[in-house]
Amino acid sequence: MSSENQAGARKVVHVAVAVIRGDDGRILIARRPNDKHMGGYWEFPGGKVEKGEFVTTALNRELKEELNVEADQFRKLISIRHDYPDRSVYLDTWWANDIRGQPRGNEGQEIRWVDLKELPGLNFPPANTPIVSAALLPNRYMITGKFEVAAELLEKVSYQIEEGVELIQFRAPWLDRATYQHLARELHHLCRETGASLLLKGEPELLANGWCDGIHLTSKQLQQEGVEWRSACRSGQWLAASCHNQEQIDRAVSLGVDFVTLSPVMSTETHPGCETLGMEKAAELTERCPLPVFWLGGMQLADQEQLIERGAQGLAAIGAFWSQTY
Repeated sequence: MSSENQAGARKVVHVAVAVIRGDDGRILIARRPNDKHMGGYWEFPGGKVEKGEFVTTALNRELKEELNVEADQFRKLISIRHDYPDRSVYLDTWWANDIRGQPRGNEGQEIRWVDLKELPGLNFPPANTPIVSAALLPNRYMITGKFEVAAELLEKVSYQIEEGVELIQFRAPWLDRATYQHLARELHHLCRETGASLLLKGEPELLANGWCDGIHLTSKQLQQEGVEWRSACRSGQWLAASCHNQEQIDRAVSLGVDFVTLSPVMSTETHPGCETLGMEKAAELTERCPLPVFWLGGMQLADQEQLIERGAQGLAAIGAFWSQTY
């Protein structure tokens, strides 16, 4: 994408953004000078990409100019377009690791190292909200599969948590509400011990419970009118949604969803015969989505890096996790 693209009568400025992660896992942020656009807000450092310039080249140039540092390793995080009243920006955002140099505010700006979990409580420009979400989210999203007894569910989830899974959706549409909620409490206890997050399926009332880290909406729930999903969420709870096309993505964005799953990318055993998006279409939809997008359907853990390179937050799956032995 060139540094300035025409969008109707409006130019879209291509901006390279770095989420700088130190060796201790903390994130380096800076406060925008008061005389700049969105002055006074915290920001992730970066700047405009010149025509024909590699994004990583632009990032290291801007990091050196602004903060006296350079990064030896970059990894794609998220790309989003955001329209302000007076301008549009395309934020090409990357993790920046292995930092060289002593950080300082070369332009007199305040800089600060913060814990990753502090980011949602800081005052960032609106365009940065999905960047914060992407930084907080892992690259793997496990959806629970079929189980016969509670012990099987708990053992499989426990195994995946030990393997490093940090985001789990408890899906069990065959259970009655009371049984589902009882098992959700038990799963949340497992997750809480390691800091993993448990998303549930159901109605807004679930969000009032301390054992609910968020809700994952079905595509049908996205279309419901008069349900205030976002306002029902407490601080720190996730709101996610299942999407299969552009219309559903747009609806999710309008409801204030934090992230979406996009499916089916490839054919799956759980949904045989369904029309699939394919990698190219999934990449196109992801490019137009101003939210983190997990790809779902017919893929394995070995595909994760390829998905990230194509713009996805990472892999969401049932079988890739559930079929593993424990």
